Amino acid sequence: MNVNERFSIFSCGWWNEEKQEASPQQRSQQTQTIEWVYKYIISERARKPTEELRAMIPTATKGQRDNFKVRNFEYATFSGIFNYRRINCLVERTPFICLDIDGLDSMEEARAVQRALSADRYVETELCFVSPSGNGVKWVVRLPEAMEGMYFRDQWYEMRNHLAFNYGINTDPATKDVTRACFLPWDNECFINSKYSV
Repeated sequence: MNVNERFSIFSCGWWNEEKQEASPQQRSQQTQTIEWVYKYIISERARKPTEELRAMIPTATKGQRDNFKVRNFEYATFSGIFNYRRINCLVERTPFICLDIDGLDSMEEARAVQRALSADRYVETELCFVSPSGNGVKWVVRLPEAMEGMYFRDQWYEMRNHLAFNYGINTDPATKDVTRACFLPWDNECFINSKYSV
């Protein structure tokens, strides 16, 4: 079976002709691979916005932080290729799903969760990295064969239950949408599956 392993990448947000802040880019700019995301995440290109975001966390509101991410971070839709980031514009699904663990107490706790998930014995981890804020983890996994053909939301619930049962971890319920964006931060300790040539 030929399985598509490319997914959509969207560029940073933009400003309209009146120089007013506009919404994040909703049109896919390119399709890419797990290797490309890994190289991007460990690159200097991703470092500046990530450090700026983390520096503003103590004083900025959630809205200010969210606006900063929209304007400064590229993002991926790991579960599919989209013409536009809307459910009716899904071109093709991938075998990947991204789980979002938020609200950890520190970078140290995030690293501990990252190490545990990267070594999961039951699910194949493709990428695992600390979130833009520094207090969360993004876990990109290959869906087990038993989940092939299931609706995305059912796949998400299966993975959520796996996290809760094996690690006592809750995942962000907003990520149960196949169009969910995953902002790509800088993380020079990003885990990538050893099968990839990077």
